[in-house]
Amino acid sequence: MKNYLIKKIAPKLFLTFALILGLSMVSRATVIRLTVKEDLASCTGVAPMTCMQVKYKNSKSWELFYSQINGFKYEAGYRYVLLVNRTKRKNVPADASAYIYTLKKVVKKQKMQTQTSPWDFVVKHKWKLIQMNGVAQSNSPVYFSFDTTNKRIAGKSGCNNFFGGFERNGNSLTFKQMGSTMMACSDELNKLEHQFLTAIGNQAFTYDVADQTLNLYQNNKLVLMFGTTL
Repeated sequence: MKNYLIKKIAPKLFLTFALILGLSMVSRATVIRLTVKEDLASCTGVAPMTCMQVKYKNSKSWELFYSQINGFKYEAGYRYVLLVNRTKRKNVPADASAYIYTLKKVVKKQKMQTQTSPWDFVVKHKWKLIQMNGVAQSNSPVYFSFDTTNKRIAGKSGCNNFFGGFERNGNSLTFKQMGSTMMACSDELNKLEHQFLTAIGNQAFTYDVADQTLNLYQNNKLVLMFGTTL
């Protein structure tokens, strides 16, 4: 009879113990509120990587967030306000966070106006020559655009197509390995083409963007000015 009662009661005791243990583990989870910034930042964990930037309830500035939030799908350009379950790990692996983060609720998702640099503006447009060595170029056939993936430029230097490579370092811009096709042109276009390719070919400049013009300088002197074109 005694053995029968033990066999009958033991599974219920085990389930009760497991439930109590499970509840105690869940109770260790703390719900925190996180604001997630709309862009990632460079950071270094085991190796260089990118991290989310977050603010906690009492944060005064953005902090790098080295962990992942289970169940949360980050999308650049949006700022999020999240409720997150934070659970402390018992055995923390090497180079791992002391906490496990799990999404509880997305409180807010807001599209943000992201800031772009002058260079971002430059590479999105095709540029038409409007001034060279102080002389205005009306209805100029000269234009070019940037291929940032391959670090190449290509365009038209008059009646011929031209192409080459470029390097950018801060506000410095260097053109190299320039070449062009060899079509026959009018004397007027030949002259324009020669002047332009001499001015830009294998040359180093500083640049700026002002009033939607791309300006190239040498020794603080404006050499070439380009305007955006469709």
